[in-house]
Amino acid sequence: MLALGLLGFVGVGLALGMLGGGGSILAVPVLVNILAIPAGTAVPMALPVVGIAAAAGAIARWHSGHLRLDTFALFAACAMGASYVAARLGVGIPDRPRILMFGAVMLLAAIAMWRRGSRAAPTTPHAPRPGYQVIPVALLVGTLTGILGVGGGFLIVPALVGVLSLPMSEATATSLAVIALNAAAAGAGFLSKQVAIDLQMTVIVTAAALVGMAIGLRLAPRYRAASLARAFAVLLVLLAVITIGKELVT
Repeated sequence: MLALGLLGFVGVGLALGMLGGGGSILAVPVLVNILAIPAGTAVPMALPVVGIAAAAGAIARWHSGHLRLDTFALFAACAMGASYVAARLGVGIPDRPRILMFGAVMLLAAIAMWRRGSRAAPTTPHAPRPGYQVIPVALLVGTLTGILGVGGGFLIVPALVGVLSLPMSEATATSLAVIALNAAAAGAGFLSKQVAIDLQMTVIVTAAALVGMAIGLRLAPRYRAASLARAFAVLLVLLAVITIGKELVT
Protein backbone atom coordinates (compact mmCIF):
# COMPACT_ATOMS: atom_id res chain seq x y z
CA MET A 1 0.00 0.00 0.00
CA LEU A 2 2.96 2.32 0.56
CA ALA A 3 3.80 2.29 -3.15
CA LEU A 4 0.22 3.22 -4.02
CA GLY A 5 0.28 5.97 -1.41
CA LEU A 6 3.50 7.39 -2.84
CA LEU A 7 1.96 7.36 -6.30
CA GLY A 8 -0.98 9.27 -4.86
CA PHE A 9 1.35 11.96 -3.49
CA VAL A 10 3.10 12.23 -6.83
CA GLY A 11 -0.40 13.04 -8.10
CA VAL A 12 -0.79 15.69 -5.39
CA GLY A 13 2.35 17.47 -6.57
CA LEU A 14 1.46 16.96 -10.22
CA ALA A 15 -1.92 18.65 -9.81
CA LEU A 16 -0.42 21.53 -7.80
CA GLY A 17 2.25 22.10 -10.43
CA MET A 18 -0.13 22.01 -13.38
CA LEU A 19 -3.15 23.79 -11.90
CA GLY A 20 -1.76 25.97 -9.11
CA GLY A 21 -4.23 24.47 -6.66
CA GLY A 22 -6.61 21.60 -6.10
CA GLY A 23 -3.97 18.92 -5.73
CA SER A 24 -3.64 19.42 -2.00
CA ILE A 25 -7.21 18.22 -1.52
CA LEU A 26 -5.98 14.75 -2.52
CA ALA A 27 -3.46 14.52 0.32
CA VAL A 28 -5.80 13.67 3.19
CA PRO A 29 -7.83 11.04 1.23
CA VAL A 30 -4.58 9.31 0.25
CA LEU A 31 -3.39 9.27 3.86
CA VAL A 32 -6.73 8.04 5.21
CA ASN A 33 -7.90 5.62 2.52
CA ILE A 34 -4.60 4.19 1.28
CA LEU A 35 -2.13 4.57 4.15
CA ALA A 36 -4.79 3.94 6.86
CA ILE A 37 -3.92 7.02 8.93
CA PRO A 38 -6.74 8.41 11.14
CA ALA A 39 -8.25 11.67 9.89
CA GLY A 40 -7.28 13.58 13.03
CA THR A 41 -3.62 12.75 12.34
CA ALA A 42 -3.84 12.90 8.53
CA VAL A 43 -4.89 16.56 8.49
CA PRO A 44 -1.83 17.98 10.33
CA MET A 45 0.38 15.45 8.54
CA ALA A 46 -0.82 16.68 5.14
CA LEU A 47 0.02 20.31 5.92
CA PRO A 48 3.84 20.16 5.65
CA VAL A 49 3.54 18.01 2.52
CA VAL A 50 1.22 20.51 0.85
CA GLY A 51 3.15 23.53 2.13
CA ILE A 52 6.59 22.37 1.01
CA ALA A 53 5.37 21.25 -2.42
CA ALA A 54 3.50 24.53 -2.93
CA ALA A 55 6.53 26.55 -1.78
CA ALA A 56 8.75 24.77 -4.31
CA GLY A 57 6.27 25.56 -7.07
CA ALA A 58 5.90 29.19 -5.96
CA ILE A 59 9.67 29.72 -5.96
CA ALA A 60 9.91 28.31 -9.47
CA ARG A 61 7.07 30.57 -10.67
CA TRP A 62 8.65 33.56 -8.87
CA HIS A 63 11.88 33.07 -10.79
CA SER A 64 9.76 33.13 -13.96
CA GLY A 65 8.34 36.52 -12.94
CA HIS A 66 4.75 35.36 -12.39
CA LEU A 67 4.32 35.89 -8.64
CA ARG A 68 2.31 38.99 -7.63
CA LEU A 69 3.78 39.92 -4.26
CA ASP A 70 1.24 42.65 -3.44
CA THR A 71 -1.76 40.38 -3.97
CA PHE A 72 0.00 37.51 -2.23
CA ALA A 73 0.69 39.60 0.89
CA LEU A 74 -2.95 40.63 1.36
CA PHE A 75 -4.43 37.20 0.68
CA ALA A 76 -1.86 35.31 2.74
CA ALA A 77 -2.15 37.61 5.78
CA CYS A 78 -5.92 37.07 6.04
CA ALA A 79 -5.78 33.34 5.27
CA MET A 80 -2.98 32.63 7.75
CA GLY A 81 -4.81 34.20 10.67
CA ALA A 82 -7.96 32.21 9.96
CA SER A 83 -5.93 29.05 9.38
CA TYR A 84 -4.09 29.24 12.70
CA VAL A 85 -7.27 29.85 14.70
CA ALA A 86 -9.22 27.13 12.86
CA ALA A 87 -6.45 24.59 13.46
CA ARG A 88 -6.38 25.28 17.19
CA LEU A 89 -10.16 25.12 17.50
CA GLY A 90 -10.57 22.13 15.20
CA VAL A 91 -8.18 19.71 16.90
CA GLY A 92 -10.95 17.96 18.81
CA ILE A 93 -13.27 17.33 15.85
CA PRO A 94 -13.97 13.55 15.66
CA ASP A 95 -12.77 11.65 12.59
CA ARG A 96 -16.21 10.81 11.20
CA PRO A 97 -17.58 14.39 10.96
CA ARG A 98 -14.21 15.59 9.69
CA ILE A 99 -14.19 13.05 6.87
CA LEU A 100 -17.79 13.85 5.91
CA MET A 101 -16.93 17.56 5.83
CA PHE A 102 -13.92 16.74 3.71
CA GLY A 103 -16.08 14.84 1.23
CA ALA A 104 -18.45 17.81 0.97
CA VAL A 105 -15.51 20.17 0.33
CA MET A 106 -14.22 17.82 -2.38
CA LEU A 107 -17.57 18.15 -4.15
CA LEU A 108 -17.36 21.94 -3.80
CA ALA A 109 -13.85 21.84 -5.23
CA ALA A 110 -15.06 19.71 -8.15
CA ILE A 111 -17.75 22.26 -8.98
CA ALA A 112 -15.24 25.12 -8.78
CA MET A 113 -12.72 23.30 -10.97
CA TRP A 114 -15.37 22.35 -13.55
CA ARG A 115 -16.56 25.95 -13.77
CA ARG A 116 -12.97 27.06 -14.14
CA GLY A 117 -12.51 24.64 -17.02
CA SER A 118 -15.79 25.56 -18.71
CA ARG A 119 -15.50 29.34 -18.42
CA ALA A 120 -14.35 30.90 -21.64
CA ALA A 121 -11.41 33.24 -21.33
CA PRO A 122 -12.63 36.82 -21.81
CA THR A 123 -11.33 38.63 -24.87
CA THR A 124 -11.42 41.93 -22.97
CA PRO A 125 -10.88 41.37 -19.23
CA HIS A 126 -13.01 43.46 -16.88
CA ALA A 127 -11.43 46.17 -14.77
CA PRO A 128 -9.95 44.71 -11.59
CA ARG A 129 -11.93 45.38 -8.42
CA PRO A 130 -10.35 46.55 -5.13
CA GLY A 131 -8.06 43.99 -3.55
CA TYR A 132 -10.00 43.93 -0.29
CA GLN A 133 -12.85 42.13 -2.08
CA VAL A 134 -10.87 38.88 -1.92
CA ILE A 135 -10.66 39.02 1.89
CA PRO A 136 -13.82 36.88 2.47
CA VAL A 137 -12.37 34.18 0.18
CA ALA A 138 -9.06 34.37 2.01
CA LEU A 139 -10.76 33.86 5.37
CA LEU A 140 -12.75 30.90 4.01
CA VAL A 141 -9.59 29.34 2.55
CA GLY A 142 -7.77 29.73 5.86
CA THR A 143 -10.62 28.13 7.78
CA LEU A 144 -10.72 25.14 5.43
CA THR A 145 -6.96 24.70 5.70
CA GLY A 146 -7.02 24.75 9.49
CA ILE A 147 -9.88 22.27 9.83
CA LEU A 148 -9.38 19.95 6.84
CA GLY A 149 -5.78 20.44 5.71
CA VAL A 150 -6.70 21.55 2.17
CA GLY A 151 -4.70 24.29 0.47
CA GLY A 152 -7.75 26.00 -1.04
CA GLY A 153 -6.27 26.65 -4.47
CA PHE A 154 -9.59 25.70 -6.04
CA LEU A 155 -10.99 28.89 -4.45
CA ILE A 156 -7.88 31.08 -4.61
CA VAL A 157 -7.30 30.88 -8.36
CA PRO A 158 -10.90 31.74 -9.41
CA ALA A 159 -10.92 34.65 -6.93
CA LEU A 160 -7.66 36.08 -8.27
CA VAL A 161 -8.75 35.69 -11.88
CA GLY A 162 -12.40 36.67 -11.49
CA VAL A 163 -12.08 39.48 -8.95
CA LEU A 164 -8.63 40.93 -9.54
CA SER A 165 -8.33 40.07 -13.27
CA LEU A 166 -4.92 38.45 -12.84
CA PRO A 167 -3.67 36.41 -15.79
CA MET A 168 -3.85 32.67 -15.12
CA SER A 169 -0.06 32.36 -14.91
CA GLU A 170 0.09 34.98 -12.14
CA ALA A 171 -2.97 33.60 -10.36
CA THR A 172 -1.55 30.07 -10.17
CA ALA A 173 1.86 31.32 -8.97
CA THR A 174 0.26 33.54 -6.32
CA SER A 175 -2.04 30.69 -5.27
CA LEU A 176 0.92 28.39 -4.64
CA ALA A 177 2.63 31.02 -2.47
CA VAL A 178 -0.54 31.56 -0.42
CA ILE A 179 -1.01 27.80 0.03
CA ALA A 180 2.57 27.45 1.32
CA LEU A 181 2.22 30.08 4.07
CA ASN A 182 -1.36 29.09 4.84
CA ALA A 183 -0.30 25.49 5.45
CA ALA A 184 2.55 26.71 7.68
CA ALA A 185 0.12 28.76 9.79
CA ALA A 186 -2.26 25.82 10.19
CA GLY A 187 0.67 23.56 11.09
CA ALA A 188 1.70 26.01 13.81
CA GLY A 189 -1.84 25.85 15.17
CA PHE A 190 -1.72 22.08 15.42
CA LEU A 191 1.77 22.12 16.95
CA SER A 192 0.54 24.47 19.66
CA LYS A 193 -1.90 21.71 20.64
CA GLN A 194 0.93 19.12 20.58
CA VAL A 195 -0.65 16.95 17.87
CA ALA A 196 1.75 14.10 17.02
CA ILE A 197 2.48 13.02 13.43
CA ASP A 198 4.63 10.31 11.82
CA LEU A 199 7.69 12.34 10.81
CA GLN A 200 9.35 9.58 8.79
CA MET A 201 6.23 8.98 6.70
CA THR A 202 5.73 12.72 6.30
CA VAL A 203 9.23 13.10 4.85
CA ILE A 204 8.68 10.20 2.45
CA VAL A 205 5.36 11.43 1.07
CA THR A 206 6.69 15.00 0.85
CA ALA A 207 9.51 13.76 -1.38
CA ALA A 208 6.94 12.05 -3.60
CA ALA A 209 4.89 15.27 -3.82
CA LEU A 210 8.00 17.25 -4.79
CA VAL A 211 8.68 14.81 -7.61
CA GLY A 212 5.13 15.33 -8.83
CA MET A 213 5.49 19.11 -8.55
CA ALA A 214 8.64 19.09 -10.68
CA ILE A 215 6.89 17.03 -13.35
CA GLY A 216 3.78 19.21 -13.20
CA LEU A 217 5.71 22.45 -13.67
CA ARG A 218 7.35 21.03 -16.79
CA LEU A 219 4.13 19.66 -18.25
CA ALA A 220 1.85 22.63 -17.48
CA PRO A 221 2.73 24.70 -20.58
CA ARG A 222 1.94 21.76 -22.87
CA TYR A 223 -1.71 21.31 -21.92
CA ARG A 224 -4.78 23.51 -21.89
CA ALA A 225 -5.60 24.53 -18.33
CA ALA A 226 -9.34 24.24 -19.05
CA SER A 227 -9.09 20.57 -20.05
CA LEU A 228 -6.93 19.77 -17.03
CA ALA A 229 -9.39 21.49 -14.68
CA ARG A 230 -12.38 19.52 -16.05
CA ALA A 231 -10.53 16.21 -15.84
CA PHE A 232 -9.51 16.96 -12.27
CA ALA A 233 -13.10 17.87 -11.39
CA VAL A 234 -14.30 14.44 -12.51
CA LEU A 235 -11.59 12.77 -10.42
CA LEU A 236 -12.63 14.79 -7.36
CA VAL A 237 -16.28 13.74 -7.72
CA LEU A 238 -15.29 10.06 -7.85
CA LEU A 239 -13.05 10.41 -4.80
CA ALA A 240 -15.70 12.34 -2.89
CA VAL A 241 -18.31 9.66 -3.54
CA ILE A 242 -15.89 6.96 -2.41
CA THR A 243 -14.85 8.91 0.70
CA ILE A 244 -18.40 9.74 1.82
CA GLY A 245 -19.78 6.32 0.91
CA LYS A 246 -17.04 4.48 2.79
CA GLU A 247 -17.61 6.58 5.89
CA LEU A 248 -21.39 6.11 5.84
CA VAL A 249 -21.18 2.36 5.30
CA THR A 250 -18.51 1.77 7.95
